[in-house]
Amino acid sequence: MRGERLISGCEHVSCGDKEKVWLPYVFRGRERGLRPHAYCVKCGLVKRFSGEKPRDTGYYLNVLGLLAGEQRVTKVQIRLIVQALERAGIDDSYGLDRYQQERLFIDAVVRYTGIPEESIRKYL
Repeated sequence: MRGERLISGCEHVSCGDKEKVWLPYVFRGRERGLRPHAYCVKCGLVKRFSGEKPRDTGYYLNVLGLLAGEQRVTKVQIRLIVQALERAGIDDSYGLDRYQQERLFIDAVVRYTGIPEESIRKYL
């Protein structure tokens, strides 16, 4: 997963249907068999295939705003969380599925605020 984060700035171009590679299909963190996956012809990143489409960055920023309104979250903590999400490449919908995005978001919020994971999940 570290390699994906380094190349998340790529303008991904998918390969054709004939070039797809068969890889494990993961849903909510669990393998569900094999399916054909597209990959980026520029950087080689394999596109995540999941039943749940990734969300836009704005969704997670809105959740953070709601959380900040009901929990004690300072502006500095919000900024640190946003920076952590940007570094992690949460906006790379090509390389991340929704489950991975949620994990990145939850980990960043817990790291900088100490809010329990269960409380954060209520907003997702």
